[in-house]
Amino acid sequence: MAISVIISTRNRAHYLPDALGTLAAQDCATPFEVIVIDNASSDHTPALLEQWCRRDARFRTARESRLGLSRGKNAGIMMARAPLLLFTDDDMLVDAHWVQSYHDFFARRKGVLELSGGPVVPIPHDLGRWADWLDEPALMDAGQLHHDGERVLGQYEYVWGGNIAVPRRLFDLFGLWDETMGLQGDQRVTPEHAECFEDTEFQDRIRHAGGTVWFCPAAVVHHRVDRRTVTPRRITSTAFSRGRNDIWVKDLPIWHEISLAPRRNALACLCSLTGSLVRWGAWLMLFHLSANKTGFERARRAAFAAGRSLDSLRAGRGSQRLFLGAGRIVFLIRWLLLRLTPDVP
Repeated sequence: MAISVIISTRNRAHYLPDALGTLAAQDCATPFEVIVIDNASSDHTPALLEQWCRRDARFRTARESRLGLSRGKNAGIMMARAPLLLFTDDDMLVDAHWVQSYHDFFARRKGVLELSGGPVVPIPHDLGRWADWLDEPALMDAGQLHHDGERVLGQYEYVWGGNIAVPRRLFDLFGLWDETMGLQGDQRVTPEHAECFEDTEFQDRIRHAGGTVWFCPAAVVHHRVDRRTVTPRRITSTAFSRGRNDIWVKDLPIWHEISLAPRRNALACLCSLTGSLVRWGAWLMLFHLSANKTGFERARRAAFAAGRSLDSLRAGRGSQRLFLGAGRIVFLIRWLLLRLTPDVP
């Protein structure tokens, strides 16, 4: 056995057949098994899993009565028979070459302390089409994860636990998933001192030990997202927040502190900020008139640019007075623009 795929599931019997079907249909020459841990489900998940195990010898299951996604994953690790462990979730549909892509990736890499993850592409929970106003680039603000080409990820870049590959030896060396954080039943439990999830915590653990986290673009999964949560207002709000965060993802790994980052010209930042807000409003009005994806996509990009320009005022400045003053005005305008943005799918 070369690869063990591990899924921890709870009360998702309505999603499981689709998720398990994509694993059963893998185009893969490498021997693999699928371990599905039932994390104390109260629906008909146990019966469904028993049927799959009888039908396909590659599937195995067990029950973990202690609530917790990490506990379910750890129970799967204990059952696994392979040196390479792949993790996905019960609301994911994996591409046909998902297992083989990870096998090929680790066959090329002989590093002792390496793990990898791949793209996560959001799809509607009902497996239909997205609304006509939503263009493909906007998926990055609807829950898409993609780090472009195959590469080592930086300090503040992560892969997600629903699409991650970990050599078994890393768990042997550094311990299992942290069971004190992450989903436990329907609640997410995170220690007060922690600012991450169980998957990001494990990646940080590997990095602190001198290891690396790689991005494997060929290992694609599709994540079912409730289409009712994907609205123009929420997408635009996320774009603005992502713009604010973008500058720190790029600068903090280099400069470590906000005050040490290169200082941007204040006038240029203010001009860029003003222009972005004007474009945001103008394209929003066009979207209201035509409801086409071009108008919305331009409004979304302007929201991102506005967020990035705002936080550019923080870089390299000991005093935050300019940023705070501009922020009071910008957040008022942002509130108004978002109120004018439809909040229906």
